[in-house]
Amino acid sequence: MSDVLDRFRLDGRTAIVTGIGPGVGEYVAKAYAAVGANVVLAARTADNLKRVAAEINSGDGGRAVAVQTDVGDKAQLIRLVDAAHDAFGPIHVVFNNAAAGVVGIDAGIWGNTDEVWKTAMDVNVLASYRLAELTFPDMEKHGAGSFITVQSCGGFTPLLPAIAYGVSKAALSMLTRHLAKALAPVCRVNSICIGSMSPDGVELEHHKGYKLAERNAIKRFGAADEAVGAALFLASNASSYTTGSIVWTEGGRVGTLS
Repeated sequence: MSDVLDRFRLDGRTAIVTGIGPGVGEYVAKAYAAVGANVVLAARTADNLKRVAAEINSGDGGRAVAVQTDVGDKAQLIRLVDAAHDAFGPIHVVFNNAAAGVVGIDAGIWGNTDEVWKTAMDVNVLASYRLAELTFPDMEKHGAGSFITVQSCGGFTPLLPAIAYGVSKAALSMLTRHLAKALAPVCRVNSICIGSMSPDGVELEHHKGYKLAERNAIKRFGAADEAVGAALFLASNASSYTTGSIVWTEGGRVGTLS
């Protein structure tokens, strides 16, 4: 059994995790560090980054550095990858969790302004393409890369009025499949589709009105740590024959759609 569990280890690898929470990004970053990875944390909010980095560095396992980053800005992504190289060397794993472009329930479909569309496409689609472009040279050299995009149920089932967000996530699904084909065999590219989640499983204010828990087969919100198992699987050798795939952690909302 120990040999099986060893396949989930990330010792000696460097992982970039964007969209550090609090939420899924934070839990995934801590999990990667716990199984040996050195983690480069990215988000727009400096306070969360510093806190999560300090908590990782105070424990056992891999180390962490924090790089304040807006992933919708290519220049900042270049700076992020440069910082990762400076801190830990070649990059092995990217968990691109940052997302943007959701409009409020009261905004109506025309609340998806040009600015909202641009933000949704820059953050939810182009950031993954740009990060793949920036990190693939490392993965090509060491031959063991894993790139993970974070999907949303809104990319598979309409959730009005968040049209720009949903369309951008649908585009991300096809981008993931294209990259999986293009970057094989030295880099595996997969998605994790995360459903209605919050740090502690309690509905957040900006979720109210969408009735998300009611859409799920499990009939509750997920807690952010419930995405960790899938994230570890896709980053590690445990998924060495998996690419172009989606791992669903969405409470059955898409899987049981009727």
